[in-house]
Amino acid sequence: MKKALLYCVIIFIAQLSATAQSARVITGVVQDSAGITLPGSSVRLVSSLDTLSTATNLEGAFRFPSVKSPKFSITVSSISFQTFSKQYTVDPKTVSTTLAPIRLKDANNQLNEVVINIITPVVVKEDTVQYDARAYPVREGDAVDEMVKRLPGMEVDNEGNVKAQGEPVTKIRLNGKDFFGDEAAAALQNLPADIVKNIQLVDDYGEEANLTGIKSGEPQKILNINTREDKKIGYFGRAEGGLGSMDRYVGRARANRFNGDQQISFDATNNNISNRSKGTTDRTSARIHYRDNWGEKLESYGSYRFQRNDNHSLERTVTESAFDSYTRYENDRSDNNNKTTEQDFSWNLEFRPDSMNYFKFKPRVSYNTGNTISSGSTLTELLLANSVRERIDNTSSSSFNSDNELYYHHKFRKKGRNLSASAIVNTSTGDHLSDIRNDYTNTDSLNNRSIEQQYQYRNNDNRNTNTRLRVAYIEPISAKGMLEFNYQWNRTSTKTVRDTRDIDPLTEEETLNTNLSNNYNYQFVTNRAGLTYRHIAPKLNYFAGIAVMPSVLNGQDLSRDIKTKKETLNWVPSARMVYKFSKEQSFTMRYYGRSNQPGFRQLQPITDNSNIQNVITGNPDLKPEFTNNFGMEYKQNDWKNGYVMDARVDMSQTNDKIVTTKVVIPDSIKQISSYINTDGFYNARANYSISLPFSERQYTITYSGGSNFSNNIAFTNNDRIVGKNLNINQGLRFRLDIKDKTNAELSTSFSYNQTQYSAGSLSDRYTKTYRVGLTGRTYFRKDLTLGYDFSKTVNTGFNANSTNPTLLNLFLEYRFLKQNRGNIRLQGYDLLNQNTAISRDVFDNVIVDSQTNRLARYFMLTFQYRIQRFGS
Repeated sequence: MKKALLYCVIIFIAQLSATAQSARVITGVVQDSAGITLPGSSVRLVSSLDTLSTATNLEGAFRFPSVKSPKFSITVSSISFQTFSKQYTVDPKTVSTTLAPIRLKDANNQLNEVVINIITPVVVKEDTVQYDARAYPVREGDAVDEMVKRLPGMEVDNEGNVKAQGEPVTKIRLNGKDFFGDEAAAALQNLPADIVKNIQLVDDYGEEANLTGIKSGEPQKILNINTREDKKIGYFGRAEGGLGSMDRYVGRARANRFNGDQQISFDATNNNISNRSKGTTDRTSARIHYRDNWGEKLESYGSYRFQRNDNHSLERTVTESAFDSYTRYENDRSDNNNKTTEQDFSWNLEFRPDSMNYFKFKPRVSYNTGNTISSGSTLTELLLANSVRERIDNTSSSSFNSDNELYYHHKFRKKGRNLSASAIVNTSTGDHLSDIRNDYTNTDSLNNRSIEQQYQYRNNDNRNTNTRLRVAYIEPISAKGMLEFNYQWNRTSTKTVRDTRDIDPLTEEETLNTNLSNNYNYQFVTNRAGLTYRHIAPKLNYFAGIAVMPSVLNGQDLSRDIKTKKETLNWVPSARMVYKFSKEQSFTMRYYGRSNQPGFRQLQPITDNSNIQNVITGNPDLKPEFTNNFGMEYKQNDWKNGYVMDARVDMSQTNDKIVTTKVVIPDSIKQISSYINTDGFYNARANYSISLPFSERQYTITYSGGSNFSNNIAFTNNDRIVGKNLNINQGLRFRLDIKDKTNAELSTSFSYNQTQYSAGSLSDRYTKTYRVGLTGRTYFRKDLTLGYDFSKTVNTGFNANSTNPTLLNLFLEYRFLKQNRGNIRLQGYDLLNQNTAISRDVFDNVIVDSQTNRLARYFMLTFQYRIQRFGS
């Protein structure tokens, strides 16, 4: 009996031991279709030996610490998402396994008898603000860009470019996947609004952050568009054609086919009305985008883009350069014709052999050609001297670029331990051939007149190769803390051959100009090693790091047998802290340092007199400049009412700033320039945006503004000149959205620019710009629409013959055919014929006022037809 009992105890202990040895840890993370984590999701694991349940934490992660069977099923459920269920088999010998991220699809929940529609306009998730499309309805047939215009904190300009909380949106994703590459405007105009379930504004920290959950650096604003489940299989598109007065025309075709994971999109256009910012442009372009899963582990996507532009512009520029006791004035008029052809092909291959490894290969090639013909005249005045320059420039160029990037990421079995490595090789070639004809009529302070002619052929041949290798390792050292070790090697190699030939104005005979010809190459190599500590918690996230970066620049001017070598050592600190008061409120602080090396041509002790009125000589004693950047940001959102607030402050200060020195040759307008290092440069800017919808989002008030202050340093005639520039802008927008009645936006803005120089020769300068605008649509019945866009701008204080244009655009659109798939539009653009552009730029000791022509008045009649079909 005792022996039998002993045997039973031994067998029982052995079974316990075997069970303990075979138990394993299973971890994973639950996300939505955009890769945003879903806290509070219910996770259930079932096997022949296990029945376990848990919920995801604030990071969307779950953990089962003791799973007995290597074969099990996982079931995940979360409100507003479809239930996920999948069978798994893991290595029996593995003690810890991290599953691939589980992505839940949006659910369309309907009850048979009663349909309950609870619309939450805005939901804040981590670094994401999600807008429910049902809360921002648009007209049938409208594209997504019309919906984006209604979202709090969003701005869409006439070219389709989007700003969110004052920052540009750089990329569009569709169901969490990149769509149309970097062509954000084309992506929004290509998608019909009625396929959208929600739109997410995401602070994207890059691919590595998406894989590890560890965020560093400055995020980019991207929009992720999640489509309705019943709109993920089908095709849609539209075609448009129109003719107008002043030989205006437009033709466009768009087509899209979605079949689950497969996406094929095409967009082609030919018109001469697309560029409304500078001059007039004839444009032909085509884009094609493809995405599909090639098996369960390989994802493939990419795009091809072709674009040809023919731009004609008329410009007038007034430039004032401050010296200690006098001012140099330049008044320039130019007539420019610029023709370019651009081709770009990019592809992406993402390979996931298992849940622990990830590979990405990203090749990209582009080829561009261009030709620019520019003619004009420049009057330069300095005290009693002046010069008149008449010029004709003809430049042809071509360039080829190739980028190849390979990225690898590995997750270890220990939670939080990661290894990543990347290799990037970029090569570029460029050829520029210029035919330059300059005629100068110079008058000195004694009223002596002289004639100078500069006729030249210039041929520049550039070859560049950049190679970058990077490796990073992350080791968790506590439940909330981890260390990151990273190393990066970078090498840039540049070869430039510049051949300059002087042309005899009478005989066209060519003579080599050895002073302006050059043949040089240089290599710039950096090694950067860094250590960063990161703390990740639900309320407080922060990191602090330091990197050391030695660098070596080696260069040689083969034409003159001049060698240059520069060795530097920089310490680069960085830090970031995010404190979350709640899901609706957060505060961010950040700091990072950046080193900027002088360019090789800035270091060469060689005189360049290609511009005979501004001769430039390099300085071999230049040091690298170092910039300290500090920023703060506060966000507050009321997701129930759609209230959004964002405020941001950024400051930068630069040590050893590389600035230009200018010395005027006595009794003439000519100057000699070089470069030196100096301190005293700093910049500060602040921006804010507040959006408040009310009355069921029929009305929205958006108040935004900002300011920018810069302290610039320049040296003229060995005198240090300080230039202070202050810019303040304020804007107020009121939007009205009444379904099937009207959409309208009334806006007003004010901009103030003040420039002060320590030099007594230039008095303080002030410019002010006032603008009021009204844009919108009014709907008559279901098939007739009146659209309008009115603005009045008042400019004061500019030198370039400032104008105060009043712009008025109108269109009348009639929709017909089944489901209103066809429409005819009659539009008038710039009905008062006053469209022009004016701007002011301030840098160093220089103020530049510019005025440029824009697309002028025309009338156009267009017809558009759209197709759309979804289903299995």
